[in-house]
Amino acid sequence: MTTTEFEILARSLSPRLRVVASQIVGSEMDADDVVQDTMLKLWSMHDGLDELRNVEAFAVVVTRREALNALRRMHPDRHLALDENMPGDPSPEDAMIERQRRQLADTVMSQLPDSQQTLLRLRHIEGYDNTAIANLLGTSEGAVRTALCRARRRVALIFNQQNTL
Repeated sequence: MTTTEFEILARSLSPRLRVVASQIVGSEMDADDVVQDTMLKLWSMHDGLDELRNVEAFAVVVTRREALNALRRMHPDRHLALDENMPGDPSPEDAMIERQRRQLADTVMSQLPDSQQTLLRLRHIEGYDNTAIANLLGTSEGAVRTALCRARRRVALIFNQQNTL
């Protein structure tokens, strides 16, 4: 994804993400900070955004997580019960669908070689950027980008095979 394409995407997503963030953090100013953090995270993975089926849904999930993290930073002494229904939380049906998606993702991930699992987890779960991953693994950023691209393609292939059975 080019810089221009990302800027267009960011402009179109920002209003929706701001609503999601403000429902969680309760303040427009804090919501703007959350959206900005989300955009930074999305930009750090802009090379792979084209491969996502629904970028908006992914951005909403990232925004929700960033908003919850912001709440934890604002109120470190307060325990957030993540299983309580907050405004903007999914319905029970949506939660069930999300659990099924996670189970499918776990199934697909288990079919990957350990090296690809590690890369995908570092990048998309732990949130490390390519530079940090390269430093951790003692390799170049280009090698990390290439390996991530191959891992994502393998995930897509396995996923498509799962859905055609």
